[in-house]
Amino acid sequence: MGDGMSVKRIRWSLVLPLAILVGTSWSAHAVAQLPPQLACQTEAAPRTAIYFVNGVTTTLDEARLNGGKLEIEFLNKLPTMAPTIRAMCHLFFLNINPTSGAVNDFLEAGQQRLGLAPTDFWRGLEGLGLYTPDVIAQALQGPITAANQIDQATIQRHAGAYREQIASPSCRRVLVVPHSQGNLYSNASFDHVFGQMPSPPAGTLKIVGVATPVNVVRGNGLYRTSSTDALVNVIRLVLSDTLPANTNWGNSPLLLSPTYSGGHSFIGYLTAEPSRTQILTDMESSLVALASVNPC
Repeated sequence: MGDGMSVKRIRWSLVLPLAILVGTSWSAHAVAQLPPQLACQTEAAPRTAIYFVNGVTTTLDEARLNGGKLEIEFLNKLPTMAPTIRAMCHLFFLNINPTSGAVNDFLEAGQQRLGLAPTDFWRGLEGLGLYTPDVIAQALQGPITAANQIDQATIQRHAGAYREQIASPSCRRVLVVPHSQGNLYSNASFDHVFGQMPSPPAGTLKIVGVATPVNVVRGNGLYRTSSTDALVNVIRLVLSDTLPANTNWGNSPLLLSPTYSGGHSFIGYLTAEPSRTQILTDMESSLVALASVNPC
């Protein structure tokens, strides 16, 4: 992750090797057939920055693929969205949540969400039978280093990117679509954006969470968590105030594949129904609300 750690904002192109997206049948031909954004051809058209924020144990390449999947699904849906949304030019970005490996990532998520010391967090996991004592012991060996502490630098970097987009001369509205642990970072970044002076105009930043382990989405944001999401279901056993499930993957065969992380995979959420359609509808609703706000 050496190069990923130094990336402040990553912009991806639609020219992606989508044939390697796990569980999808996208091809280069399919990418070429994506409807163009006519608004982007007009310099005066308002711009919206749409950010994907990845979850735990996601490498930079995997985060790019997830973000590419989001862009493709959105652009395919765009021609049927509200006129105010079609009149805007939507630019896609990645705000990377760097991974330190599975053990450290889940430790960090536990500290963020549960407010527990590392030892207490892993004891809780052991009590639920999620990890063996050997794995927990390995996680707790040696001193806790900066790599597995709550990453304030990442929060500040994310918030800085959003503030830069909203401020003049960019004057863009911002929609953030976080997955899993990315929801924790997005909530914290939202607070940081509006906690700094000068504060951007209210309503210029919206969040649409996916597979969220939190108890609230900042800014009255929307979210989708599947009833078949094993990871979030376990978190809800520990913290009953975790937002309830409000979608599912239907009878998708993806649920039977280890690749889809027990119903927690972002690409799975954007492939299975009804979660796919509901996430895109939430994005549409949020963009309509953003369109009513002048960022500058």
